[in-house]
Amino acid sequence: MTIEQFAEQCHVKVRRDSCGEEIIPGRPRNAKRQEDRQHIYQHSEDGKLFGIHVHFRSARAFGFALRRLLAAGFVPSRLGDAECNMLFDPMNPEEANAAIQEAGIRIRKPASPERLARLARIGFKPQPEATSGA
Repeated sequence: MTIEQFAEQCHVKVRRDSCGEEIIPGRPRNAKRQEDRQHIYQHSEDGKLFGIHVHFRSARAFGFALRRLLAAGFVPSRLGDAECNMLFDPMNPEEANAAIQEAGIRIRKPASPERLARLARIGFKPQPEATSGA
């Protein structure tokens, strides 16, 4: 599974960081660079392992997040005082949802046909699907 397939399956957006790698950014949304945000990235080339990078201002908040991720089945890759990289299986829906929630990634739900019809009645024209990228 590629990061684009994962993003499409989970209804999230893919962006490129300053190195050109594709990531799914989360909180904080006001960070200047994409990689300064908590994010999900593709760890292995074959797509069997994805990673989540999380960082917090305090070691206490980081400890609580670390316990939640370990309880969900994540494998530690790099651990610091207030940040870490954890690995997970993107095919496991519980781990994927936990990663999205922990990173604070916004889920983009597609509009229902009823909502699209209602918007069309008031003159709204849907825009074509945006391509993933910056």
